[in-house]
Amino acid sequence: MPMKLILLLWLLCPFPLLADSWPLPRTKRYYSPDSTYFAEIVPLKIPTKYAAWRDAKPKRKHKFSAADTTLVPCHAIMFRIINQDTIKVWEAPLSNWTAPTTAVVTNGGSYLVTLDNWASLGYGDNVFVVYSQQGHLLKQYALADFSPFPIDAYRRSISSLWWCCGIKPTTSQQIQLCFYDEEKNQKTGRYNLSTLQFEF
Repeated sequence: MPMKLILLLWLLCPFPLLADSWPLPRTKRYYSPDSTYFAEIVPLKIPTKYAAWRDAKPKRKHKFSAADTTLVPCHAIMFRIINQDTIKVWEAPLSNWTAPTTAVVTNGGSYLVTLDNWASLGYGDNVFVVYSQQGHLLKQYALADFSPFPIDAYRRSISSLWWCCGIKPTTSQQIQLCFYDEEKNQKTGRYNLSTLQFEF
C-alpha cells in the first residue's frame, strides 16, 4: 500500500490506532494433543539477494543465481511420530503469504487449522483456515464470517485487529475459539471439523 495512502487512512481514522512491531517469523512446530503428529510451518523465504536482483538493470540480472531469485512460499509439513521415528505424511503450501500466527493439529493428524496472517491479525479472507488429513485446503474464512462481536468492537493497532484470546482442539473433530473485544468481554465459539461449520 503506498505510504501516502497509509498516512491518509491514519489521519481519517475515527479511532486511535496503537503502534505495534513484529519480529520476522520463524519455522515452528505445532503438536497434536496426544503428541503423535506435528505440523512444521515454514514461513516465506526471501533470498538475501532477491531485492538486488529485482532492482538490477536487465544487463546485470544474469549475475544472480536461481537461488537468489526464487521465493519459497509459506508451507506446512505434517509428520507422524511412531516410537522414535518421525515420518513425513504430507507437505503443502499454505494460503498465507508470509506465515500464519498460530496453528492447531488435531489427534490423528486429521486436520490442520491455521489462524491469521503474520503481522496482520484479523485481516484477509484466511483468518481461519482448515486443511485436510492430506494437506488440502478445505475451508477458509474472513473474520467477519464467524465473529460473534461486531468487527469494530475489536482492539485495533496499526497492523491488526486483536480478536483471539485462545484456540485449542477439544476433540479430534472440534476446535474451541476464544474471542475478546476492546473492552475485554469474552465469548467462546466452536468449530465442527466434520461439518465445517461454526457453532455458538
